[in-house]
Amino acid sequence: MTLRGFLIVSAAVLGSVTFLQAQQPNSEYQKTQPTFKEHRVGESAQEFFSIAKMAEKGGTLSKDYCRLYLEDPKVIKAIEKTKRKGWADQSLLVATMDVEGCNKIRAALAGQDTEVELRYASEFGAGTAQFVAGHLGSVSFVVNAPFDDVVEDMRAKLNSAPQQSVETFQNEVGAIVKQRRAAWKLPNNIVKVVELQSLEGNSIGTGVSVSDPALMKQRPNSLN
Repeated sequence: MTLRGFLIVSAAVLGSVTFLQAQQPNSEYQKTQPTFKEHRVGESAQEFFSIAKMAEKGGTLSKDYCRLYLEDPKVIKAIEKTKRKGWADQSLLVATMDVEGCNKIRAALAGQDTEVELRYASEFGAGTAQFVAGHLGSVSFVVNAPFDDVVEDMRAKLNSAPQQSVETFQNEVGAIVKQRRAAWKLPNNIVKVVELQSLEGNSIGTGVSVSDPALMKQRPNSLN
């Protein structure tokens, strides 16, 4: 190989390395991120699903459950039937109920952009996790605790005071609702906490959303 050819190849390799480094969150940066239910926004899908569990499957890791589920001959046969017959047979809905969710976990582990329901990460409870380029970009979940308690816990966790507000709107039955909200806009995190109420106006928990602004800007449909 000529000297010129060697330099061209070296430049290409260095360029690829630089690109990959720019796309993946720095490990030291990740350590500075606060944890939420044992997870950090910015962590890789591999890290996320190394502890994410299925609540209704005896605490089995979701990635292990999905691997066995998608390899199950009965599930494979049911998938083939839906391709031929569609969803006319209601029993196929039950037989394939986890196909979409498990395929989304596979997509996240393969480094793709996808959204995964938190029934595949029972440590959070109800909600969704959004993966961007195979990393946790945002997570939204519900805490079974009063709004004030969650705000105080978050204040301590983030070592920062939030911007607080009250949003007034009309709910589905026409009642006027005053919803308390708190938000933190930090360099590495955007955190939002909202008070959740029933149609009767009773508190039913607190909604929490956490996102990594740098990762979320990488989404193809991002308006940022």
